[in-house]
Amino acid sequence: MPAGFGHKAVLFLLSVAIAVLSSCGNRGREAGLLPISRKAIGDSSSIYYGNFQEYPELPSLPLGVFDCCPDGFSIVEKLLTADFYDNITGKRGADGIADFGGEYFQILFDRANGPYAGYTAGNEDFLKEQAVRNALFLMGESYYNLAEDEYQSGYKEPVKIVLVSSPVADYYGLSDIQAMLDGSGTGVKAVGVIESAVTEALKDVDEDGNFCVGVLYSPGGVTSREYETVIRRMASERGVSGRIQIFNQEGIGIDGALKGDPAYIDTSASVARAGYAGPVTGISYNNIDASLFDRYGFNTHDNAMLFPSGSRAISDVQLNSVENYVRYHLVSLVERHRRSGSRIPLSSIILADCSYDSVRDVMDKVMVELYNHKRGGIYLYRNSISPDFRFINPEECAVREAYRILREDGNLALRGTKSILTPFISLPSASVPPDSLNAQGGFKDSYLYGRAAGTEDITTKVVPFARRYIEEGEMREIESYSKTFTLIRNSLY
Repeated sequence: MPAGFGHKAVLFLLSVAIAVLSSCGNRGREAGLLPISRKAIGDSSSIYYGNFQEYPELPSLPLGVFDCCPDGFSIVEKLLTADFYDNITGKRGADGIADFGGEYFQILFDRANGPYAGYTAGNEDFLKEQAVRNALFLMGESYYNLAEDEYQSGYKEPVKIVLVSSPVADYYGLSDIQAMLDGSGTGVKAVGVIESAVTEALKDVDEDGNFCVGVLYSPGGVTSREYETVIRRMASERGVSGRIQIFNQEGIGIDGALKGDPAYIDTSASVARAGYAGPVTGISYNNIDASLFDRYGFNTHDNAMLFPSGSRAISDVQLNSVENYVRYHLVSLVERHRRSGSRIPLSSIILADCSYDSVRDVMDKVMVELYNHKRGGIYLYRNSISPDFRFINPEECAVREAYRILREDGNLALRGTKSILTPFISLPSASVPPDSLNAQGGFKDSYLYGRAAGTEDITTKVVPFARRYIEEGEMREIESYSKTFTLIRNSLY
C-alpha cells in the first residue's frame, strides 16, 4: 500500500467499490423491465416507488388477486374452498380442511380500467403497465378512501403473492409483473390462470413427446391464438419434442345462455324466434351440422330446442338451453379432431372461461356419451378421446400453484383463525376531464383505451369496495360466491 494511504482512504475506496457493484447489480436487475417497474424498484421520486427494502416478512401477509370483472371473486371463492392437499404433509389429496384456512386475502376489482380486452387492439403497452400497477397496489400499504381524495390515507397490508385472475392480463402482463417482482427482492411471486392451466395440461405429454389438447373459450376474452401461443412456448421450454396438436372451439352462446341473454336463450319462447344469435344449421365453422344430430344428443323437451312454427325441420332449429349449447360445442370440437385423422387422442380440454365450471356435470356427461358412442358396432371416438380425459379449470390450477409456491417457500400463514377478505375497487379519478366520462360514470372507450403508457398521470384511484360503485348484475354475480360474499357482506356500506 502506498505511503500515506490512510485508513479513511481505504474505507472511502471500499465504499465506492461497493456502490459501483451495487449500481451494476441494480442495472442488471432492471434490464428488460417496463419503465413503471424501474421506477418502482429504483426511483424514490416516483409515485410508483415501492421502497421494497422495507418489505415485511411474507408468511403473515395476505394473498392478493386482481381482475377487471367479477370473475376475480370466483378465484377468491376457490381459494376459500380449496381442499386439494393434505395440510400436514403437503401431498395431493383432500383432508377435509381448507388448504388456505386462516389465510387473509385482498382483491382488487379493477373495474375502471376494464374490460382489458379492449387494449389488445393496439394499446398493449398500457395494459402491461396497468397489470404492473395493480400488482404494485396489492404490494403497497395505502389506498384512497374516495376518488375525490388527494392523498392516500387508508392503510392496508402488502401481499405475499399476486394471482392474476384475468386471462387477458395474464397473457399480456404476467411476465412483466414477475420481472418486477424478481427485481424487487421481496420474494413475492405471481401466478396466472393461463400458465397454470397449460402447466397442468402438459402433464399429459405421452412417452413419444406427443400432446393433444382442446381449448374451449368464450367470445370477447382470450382466444385460441393466445392459448396456442402459450402452449407452444411452454412445451418448447419443457423440451417437448413430439407433435403438438391444439383443437379450439369458440363457445358462442354458453356464457350468454348462462346469463339469460335473450340473444341466446328465451325460456318463454316455444317456436323459433327473431333476434336469435346462436349457432344455426349450416356447413361452415360454428354452424350446427345436421349429420351429427345422433351425436349432439340435444334435449328437445321443454322448448330446449326451438323449431319454426308448424315444422320440426332440423334445418331451422335454434338452441334454447345451456345444456344444448354445451352439447353442440363439445361435439363440434371432438368431431373436428376425428375428421382430422389425428392418432393423438385429446387428453384434456382447457375451459378458458370461468363460467364454464358451473356446467361441468353436463360436460362430463357429454364426453362419456361420445367415448361410448357406436355406429355400426364401431366406437367412433375411442381414437379421439383419451381414456384418462379430463377438463382443466385454469382457476383451480392457479389456486393449486399458489399453494405449492407458498408451501415450498415456507410462506403459508398456518393460522387457526378465520379468514379475512379485504375488497378494493378502482374508480375514475375526480381529476380526469368531465368529457372523458360516459353517462354511467365510467370512462368512454376513446379515453379508456387511448391513454398513453409511461406517464405518472393518476386517472384512476383504488378505494374500498362498495355496492354503489357497481351494477346490480355484477353484485348478483358476486353474491353467488357464497363464502366470498359472507366475508365482505358487512363491509359493503
